[in-house]
Amino acid sequence: MSDDGAFGVVVIALLGSPFSPFYARARAAGTAPAALDYAAMNVAVYGPRGSFFSLTERAVRPGAAQGDAVTIGTSRMRWDRGALVIELSDRTSPWGRPLRGTVRLHPEGAPSSARVLDGAGEHLWWPVAPSSSIEVELAEPNVRFRGHGYHDANAGDVPLERSFSRWRWARARLDAGTSAMMYDTVDVDGIDHHLAIAVDRDGLARPIDMPDERPLPRTLWRLPRSTRSSGDVRVLRELEDTPFYARALLESHIEGAPRVTMHEELSCERLRSAWVRFLLGFRMGRQ
Repeated sequence: MSDDGAFGVVVIALLGSPFSPFYARARAAGTAPAALDYAAMNVAVYGPRGSFFSLTERAVRPGAAQGDAVTIGTSRMRWDRGALVIELSDRTSPWGRPLRGTVRLHPEGAPSSARVLDGAGEHLWWPVAPSSSIEVELAEPNVRFRGHGYHDANAGDVPLERSFSRWRWARARLDAGTSAMMYDTVDVDGIDHHLAIAVDRDGLARPIDMPDERPLPRTLWRLPRSTRSSGDVRVLRELEDTPFYARALLESHIEGAPRVTMHEELSCERLRSAWVRFLLGFRMGRQ
C-alpha cells in the first residue's frame, strides 16, 4: 500500500494456479497434470479511480522457475541485491489493456521460518519478508508511489479444496520492521487451526494473543467472512469481491491498538463447486 493509503498493488506468482478451472479439469480427468502447465502472474492494482486486474494462465518451461527468479510469459520476479524486483509486461483480464512497469520490494528484516497450516502437513506458509518498503513505477496504467509491503510464499502437495473448507489470513504493521500475521483455517474434516504471530526485523517470531473472532459484513456475492480483533472492526476498503474469495483493507485492533490490516477470506467449499469453476473461466485467460 502507498503511505497515504490511496494506492495498492498485489502480485502473486502462481506455479500451478489453485484457482484455475483448466487445472482443476485436468486433475479431475486423472491425468496428473504438471503444475508448470498452469502458471500465471496475477496482478491487481488499486487506485482512487478504480482497479486493474490481470490473470492470464500460461504453460512455462521448467527452467522458468529458478532459485532466485521466476519468469511467466513476459513478466518476471527476481531477487536482485537483496530486493525483490517484479518486472510486469502483460494485459488486463478480460479487457486486454496493457499493464507494464516495475515493483521493487525491499525487506526491512530477516525472513521467518516456514509453518504448517493443516493437520496433515501438506500445506506450508513462509513469511519471507513480513515488513518491507516498496517502490511502484508503472507506465501503464500511470501509477507511481512508495509505501510499505509484505512478501510471503505458500506451497501445497495437494489442491487447497482437498484440504480446507475455509481459509482466512490477515496481516498488520505493528511498528517499523515488525508485523503481526494471523491464520485461521478449517480442514475438510471440520478441525480448526489457528496461528497468530508477530515477526520482528531479526526474523524472530513471537506468539501474540489471539483476538476474538468478529464478523465482517458479507460481500456482494454473500460470502460470509470474519476477522480477529480485540476491538471494533471497520472495513476501510473492499479490494476484491468474487464468489469464493474476498480481499479487503480493515481497521482492526491488535495488541491493544488500531491497525490498518490486509485481510483475505477464501471459501474452498465454493471454490470446488462447478458454478464457481465455470465463472472463473470468464475472469481469467489462458495462452
